Amino acid sequence: MIKRISFLALPLLLAAAPALTAQEWRGGRARVEGSIKNEKGEPIAGAKVSLRWKAHTDGPDLTTDKKGKWAVLGLVGGTWKIDFEASGYVSKQISAQLKEGERNPPIDVQLQPAQPATHEEISVGGKKVSEATAQSIEKGNAALTAKNYAEARAAYLKALADLPDNAPLLMRIAAAYYGEGNSDEAVSYAKKVVEKDPEDVAAWRMIAEIELARGNLEIGKAALDKVPSEKIKDAQPFLNMGILLYNRKKPQEAEAAFNKALGIQPDLADAYYMRGLARLQLKRKAEAKADLEKYLELSPNGADAKDVREILKVL
Repeated sequence: MIKRISFLALPLLLAAAPALTAQEWRGGRARVEGSIKNEKGEPIAGAKVSLRWKAHTDGPDLTTDKKGKWAVLGLVGGTWKIDFEASGYVSKQISAQLKEGERNPPIDVQLQPAQPATHEEISVGGKKVSEATAQSIEKGNAALTAKNYAEARAAYLKALADLPDNAPLLMRIAAAYYGEGNSDEAVSYAKKVVEKDPEDVAAWRMIAEIELARGNLEIGKAALDKVPSEKIKDAQPFLNMGILLYNRKKPQEAEAAFNKALGIQPDLADAYYMRGLARLQLKRKAEAKADLEKYLELSPNGADAKDVREILKVL
């Protein structure tokens, strides 16, 4: 029997979650303890207990004593993710709300024996892979869906040794880096994707968005041209492209880009502002005035509102 592992459909990641600093979980007054037992109620010694605060990738790692018990103090209060692992048993994960200044109830868990390993063949993209690789991909998929980008990236990179040429895997790594805010690595992996699959829309879209945001007009525009218009759901790449064209004194091309941005997001105030400026360069004052007035309607206290009011006084 062949088990096929697939990748999740990839959403466009628009913003990276800020990383927590390394020591934020330390220095609190919360204490928690617990135990790990097997299905017969017998203690499991040497089991691993990993505590992670919020979306943190760091936290205390503990080992149960000969009675299967563990304890830790000095934690901040809040929601903690706790993983329980022991050789020969199915791992378990829970969330616990820990409080400072009062006794937290003990966390006692029971682990079930792991099922005997099967010998079914596992494939990804038609290539046979190890069970560890398949598990890394599944872990990465779950983490990416939960926006745990660092965890997703680490899991996918483990799988890359078995699948160095797998375009969907390379794209997931690009997405994870993008979610972390590492645009250099995101672009690097997205380019590897289009080398292997020139029709990959998500990769071209990511390259376009990042390069246009960096001010690289030619590269960004060339990448955006690879994406069918119906596949572009975000106005920002067109807004960025229009601004770059406007700054290069190409108001007609800039206007076309702003039109596309507004076609996707009709209430995008900045696009009306920039299109108004482009139309002023084109000496179409009536249309420029209408755009600037629309900007004030949508964003009366916006960053450019004062300048817009000054321009309107002379129109």
